[in-house]
Parts: sequence; structure tokens; C-alpha cells
Amino acid sequence: DVSVFWGKIDSVTSPSPSVSNAMTTDLTTQPTTERPLRQTVMPMLFRKDFKKMPRWDFDDVYIQDAQPTCAQSLRKSEDESFTKAFIPNIRLFMYKGDINISEWNRLSHFNNPFGFMQANYSEMKPILDLIPKAQEPLLPPKTEGDGCVRCAVVGTAGILYGSGKGKEIDAHDYVFRMNGAVITGFEDDVGDRTSVYVHTAHSITTGSSINKKHIQIGNTKGDKH
Repeated sequence: DVSVFWGKIDSVTSPSPSVSNAMTTDLTTQPTTERPLRQTVMPMLFRKDFKKMPRWDFDDVYIQDAQPTCAQSLRKSEDESFTKAFIPNIRLFMYKGDINISEWNRLSHFNNPFGFMQANYSEMKPILDLIPKAQEPLLPPKTEGDGCVRCAVVGTAGILYGSGKGKEIDAHDYVFRMNGAVITGFEDDVGDRTSVYVHTAHSITTGSSINKKHIQIGNTKGDKH
């Protein structure tokens, strides 16, 4: 059996091992290579059938992009287990063509937002096919230098208050901000450049009204948002 459970599970509709294990290894090698298609969609799995979180032997299988060219893509971490587990070239976004039947079968073992458990293939596939293939990189590549792109990720916990790190943050190639990205009035501490802004629906509807006078996303010429 391909599954190892954290407790007893009653009346589970489980796919056969041959279907569950289908095409999991080649997803970690050459993601741009056309993958063979399995012609049979596995039976649908339902959350109600699981009393505990299931564990599969392909929990940590991911579609990966080409290896990064920067020799120091991952700085040394104090947490050795994190350093070993971190995958620097994991595919961040889903594109058209990423989902075929074998990949659908694998992801059907995982609940939303990590997969398609309880989802109907014939209903979802036409929607997934509307996702276009990437026409260009998410961010403009940096051709000069050592092949490394230096990024600053600015959170919203407030620990930068009084730090005076604004200029250092803005000196990075790209600056990532998220949710209630407080900027105005605190430029000396957090900078004022924004290359990528990541948010939840809640932060857009609630956070922006609370911090409206301090948020100024999208004011940097030449950056993508």
C-alpha cells in the first residue's frame, strides 16, 4: 500500500497503488519534458472518509523549474533540517499544460489549496486549460553580475520600526511586500520600492482600509506588480 496513515481510517475509497504512484519520479527531473499521459482518472477521494491527515509516499514530489544559476541561492540557515528540506527551484505557479491525468491523479490525494481532492476532473480541466503559458519571466531577469538576483522580503510585524534599513532594502534587485504593507511615513525603516505585492482577500478588503494612509503600493516605475 502506498499510503501510511496517522490513525485508523474507515470506508476510504483508495486508488490502486499503480495509479497512486503514477509518474511521480519524472516530475522532479525535467519539468519541461512532455510527460506520458495516464488515460484513467482515479476515483474521487473525499475528506469525510479520512479521520486523520493521510500521508502518501509522494507527499514531497513537486514540479520543478531549471536549477538556479546563482551559487548562493540559499543562504546558510541555522536550522539544518530546513536547509536539507528547502527546494530552491520548486515551481511556484501553475501554467497551462502542467496538469495531465497522471498529475491530476497525484494531486487528487491532497485537499485544497494543495490539490484537487473532491474535485471533478471533467469540470476542472477546462478551467485549468484557461491558465496561459508564461510569455515572459515573472520578473525581468538580471543579465549582469554573477547570475544572482538579490531580494528583500518585507513583512508586516513591525520589527523594522526604528531600524533605519530603508535604503538597504531598496538597494535589492526586487522588493517583496505583503498584506498591509505600511510604507508612507516609515520609508527610513522599510524603504519605498515594491516589485511584488502578495496579499490575501482579507488584507485587501480590511487591511487596506485600516492602514490606508500608510500604504502606497505600485509607485515604482519599471517594476512588475
